[in-house]
Amino acid sequence: MNHKELANLELVIFDLDGTLIDSNGTHNEIDIELVRSFGESKSSEEILKERNNIFKKNNTGDIYLNYCEYLKNKYNLDLSKEEILQLRRNLAKRFLKEIKYKPDADTMIKYLKSQNIKLALGTVSRRADLNIYINENEHIRSKCNLQEYFDFIVTKDDVTLKKPNPEVYNKIIQEFKINDLSKCIVVEDSLSGILAAKNANLRVIAIYDKYADKDREKINELADYNVANFKELIRKVINNG
Repeated sequence: MNHKELANLELVIFDLDGTLIDSNGTHNEIDIELVRSFGESKSSEEILKERNNIFKKNNTGDIYLNYCEYLKNKYNLDLSKEEILQLRRNLAKRFLKEIKYKPDADTMIKYLKSQNIKLALGTVSRRADLNIYINENEHIRSKCNLQEYFDFIVTKDDVTLKKPNPEVYNKIIQEFKINDLSKCIVVEDSLSGILAAKNANLRVIAIYDKYADKDREKINELADYNVANFKELIRKVINNG
């Protein structure tokens, strides 16, 4: 990806969690605190390993609702899975207000906008979480308000199928009526997100996130471009190298 290639773009689609914002570790913290509230004394690593195993075994539908059903049964809770999920959402509000942009992510967004390139957000986050980032997270609001800079946002609530299904990206392409897919590129961090973009026949820039290290080899293989951070991406597209 260089300045010349950027000049040919009509649309850049960003993932959110792990791509633009440093949130993947935060979601781990939320789940650890949730499970500890039920009296669990296992290490954080054990709690997350157990959660991830449940995700893998129950990966259809709402994976967090499936996980909450697992927690209900494991801890014999006098709560429905929906009530446990709401507990997690209430807990998350405090954490989501403190999440920050990855370094230079806001600079990249502002530069693309200055070049009259359309920007879209395709995220598995809930609309309610986006509203916290937009209205209550002062770091995100003051640096680069998502609502002001993005022309179109698709959340988990707007699609039926989650990544790696391409629905989220197909929806965005349809919204902007992009006929030549070479004029669009996706910025992603995770394997599932990169697969979703590839399944929509889109080119992908993979930006490094440590929480995707387990899939690093496959990510590097599938992505059209791999960058360590937004500083490197800015150097390539703005400074030609």
